[in-house]
Amino acid sequence: MDPQPADSIPVIVITGPVGSGKSTVAEAMAELLGNRDIRHALIDLDYLRSVHPHPDGDPFGVKLGLRNLAAIWPNLLETGLRCVIVADVVEDKAATLAAYESAMPGTKITIVRLNVPLPVILQRLEGRETEITIDWYRHRAPELQGIMDRGKVEDVLIEVGERTPHDVASEILQRLDVLTADPLGRDRQRPANAPLHTRTRSKGSLP
Repeated sequence: MDPQPADSIPVIVITGPVGSGKSTVAEAMAELLGNRDIRHALIDLDYLRSVHPHPDGDPFGVKLGLRNLAAIWPNLLETGLRCVIVADVVEDKAATLAAYESAMPGTKITIVRLNVPLPVILQRLEGRETEITIDWYRHRAPELQGIMDRGKVEDVLIEVGERTPHDVASEILQRLDVLTADPLGRDRQRPANAPLHTRTRSKGSLP
């Protein structure tokens, strides 16, 4: 991989099997950045490929999601981002890095994998999914766990266990030294009665 310029925008890709808490941890990270007024974007790739059924030849909507990401990237870039948080399933590290670098030029991408014991993941899925969907998730979770373990898809591995999303998010941001970024728009003062940036799902245990 070519060296990144010093001013590359950090992109943190949060990955893990279904049920590992990717979206919840990503939201908690966005809360921490927002509370420091560090301008960031939070992107859940599931929403960018949320079409059913997926296009022919794109069973998981991966290509669709990347095209949509590339389409919105110029608009996000114009805001003066300091950081981008992405929640996504990564099965192939090299292919994912190449795809993200193409969709978001001028960035430095770090893949962070949430390591959650499979029994914990399956327990979460049992409480989250319906009778119609649970069988697919029971199969997919261990499949993805194996793919990620064998492929070493991550740059950073985070042990989750029973930790809260806020704790996990804080460790990620501290390890990647993102919380020291200079916030943009420092000439604008936060109104005295304005609440801090909050997201409702990040306080409890991971789903």
